[in-house]
Amino acid sequence: MRTDITLANAAPTLPPGLLTLPSIGLTPPPAIILYGRDEKGRPHSSKFAGDMTDEAEAAARLMGFRFAAADTDALRDLATCLPAGRLFSSGKGFVPFVKTSLYERLLAATGTADKPMPMKAHTKPADGGGAPGAGQGRGGGGAGAGDPPATRAGAKAPASLSEVGLGSFVLAQGDEGDEGYYAAKVLATKTPDSFVLQWAGYSDLPEFVRPRGALGLLPPEAAVGLA
Repeated sequence: MRTDITLANAAPTLPPGLLTLPSIGLTPPPAIILYGRDEKGRPHSSKFAGDMTDEAEAAARLMGFRFAAADTDALRDLATCLPAGRLFSSGKGFVPFVKTSLYERLLAATGTADKPMPMKAHTKPADGGGAPGAGQGRGGGGAGAGDPPATRAGAKAPASLSEVGLGSFVLAQGDEGDEGYYAAKVLATKTPDSFVLQWAGYSDLPEFVRPRGALGLLPPEAAVGLA
């Protein structure tokens, strides 16, 4: 008995390995690193996703910072140590403080010289209540005098601004003209709605005062390791 082969019962003649299309791995663009010193010489750096290249570079120019693509092994390793940045509606970006040792490694990896930003001309704030008080001491509100503890026992990052108290880690607005918010620790209560703080990890920098309205909440996971 003869069986004719038709298209309906014909077996594929291609090797099995050729029946499956190979997966194509797309390599994401390298992260963009923003870095630089502020007018007080403090080092800042953060990383942005590679698909935000244009926006991150524009933010760097507005802030007077440098930028580099993490396209070498050294820069990719450094990028894993940097906080994630974010962009503001003004076009500037969130570029927090980093350790001097990390910043120096970044300079070496990019082959750039360490140059501080030029000093900015500051004008006297119109409203003293909301003005930053960088360099101010603790004044009459010394530690232990009317300082409420953070509402959640042992919590470094309060769940709301009403819970901010002695020992809390928060985001504090930068100096005048700086739209960024940076991690800081509450050292004392100056008034019911203003606090004496210190930048987290920078105990050698002066204490400063911020009103409650110039603070933001720090994600609990970001407070891990802060002291």
